[in-house]
Amino acid sequence: MKINSVLFTENSISNINKIIGQHELNTEIGGSLVGYQQDEQLIITHASDPGGNTKMSFDSIEIDGEYVTRFCNRLNELSKHKLYFLGDWHTHLSNNLNPSNRDLIAMKRLSSYTPYEYRDSLITVIINHYDPVKIKTYSLYKGRKLKSISHFIVPNPSWIEEFI
Repeated sequence: MKINSVLFTENSISNINKIIGQHELNTEIGGSLVGYQQDEQLIITHASDPGGNTKMSFDSIEIDGEYVTRFCNRLNELSKHKLYFLGDWHTHLSNNLNPSNRDLIAMKRLSSYTPYEYRDSLITVIINHYDPVKIKTYSLYKGRKLKSISHFIVPNPSWIEEFI
C-alpha cells in the first residue's frame, strides 16, 4: 500500500537524538525503525541504534542486521504483533539529505526480505548529523526509486507507553 506520510512519535525522535548525541561526529550512524501502519500513514514508535557489529564510515553505514532484527522481533512479540519493522534511519554528514545510490541499493536489498504487499511501505529516513531537526523521509516506490514523503512529529499514543 502506498504511504502518504510518516508520523514520528516523540519517543522515536527522542531515541534517534539520543543515539546521535552519543556518537562521534565523523561517521554516519543509524538504526531500524519500528511502528505500525494506519491507512496510508506509518507511525514510527521506536528507533534502534545500529548494533555492535556495525561498519561505519564518513559516507556510509552497514547496520548490524542480527542486532536490529532482534530489536524489531522483541518489540513485535511484546506488542502482540502490533509493532513491526518499517525501515531504517541514518545520518548524513552534510546538508545534503538526498538519498545516495548506496541508500537506494540498501532499500532494494531490504525490500527483497519484505513480503511483496508491504514493499511500497518501506521507508528510509535521512537526518543531518550536525542538525538532527533536519530530516527527510523516503519510501521505496514500485521497488525502483526513493520518493520523498512528508513527515510530522506527534505525541506518543497512550497504548505504546508500556513498550518504551
